[in-house]
Amino acid sequence: MRTKDFNETEILRKAITLFWQKGYHATSLYDLIEGLGIGRSSIYHAFGDKHNLFLKALELYQQEATARIKELLNNASSVKAAVAQLLQQVVKAVLTDACPKGCFKINSEVEVAANDELIKKLVAEDDLIIEDALYQAIKKGQDNGEISTSKNPKALASFICNAVTGMRVYAKFRNDQQFFDNVVQTTLSVLD
Repeated sequence: MRTKDFNETEILRKAITLFWQKGYHATSLYDLIEGLGIGRSSIYHAFGDKHNLFLKALELYQQEATARIKELLNNASSVKAAVAQLLQQVVKAVLTDACPKGCFKINSEVEVAANDELIKKLVAEDDLIIEDALYQAIKKGQDNGEISTSKNPKALASFICNAVTGMRVYAKFRNDQQFFDNVVQTTLSVLD
């Protein structure tokens, strides 16, 4: 049995970059061979095909991004401060990107998930994990009196997720600090 002469996680990170820049459909096998620095046979041996490589890259991206979000929400002394930090991180990321490309996960939802049940299931499950983490944080904030109990915590979590998604979509074609600051401010106001 032949052993891999590459680090799979490194290859997946490179694949994330390629798929993120070009999109799933526009990324050719040649792009993958050149960008990953491994041969066609190594790609097929390790990942099976382009679709499976994309799936594994998206899984890695989501695991890491979702872990950061959950850590931020779980370790914050203030739920409002954590949500504000999350939103500010999104703004910083979208405004400092020299090549506006949005969010890999959201791009995948828009480009691929509508016609691909595996991708749809993968991103939908991750969306629910993030939404639940926000719900738990908001509920905690309501329990300790930081956030008003007059609003449904699930609806607030859904609203915040929607705001984050919207900002990441807008980032593909809009680079306007004031616009994003307004979205952040309005989103945070729902927690009052």
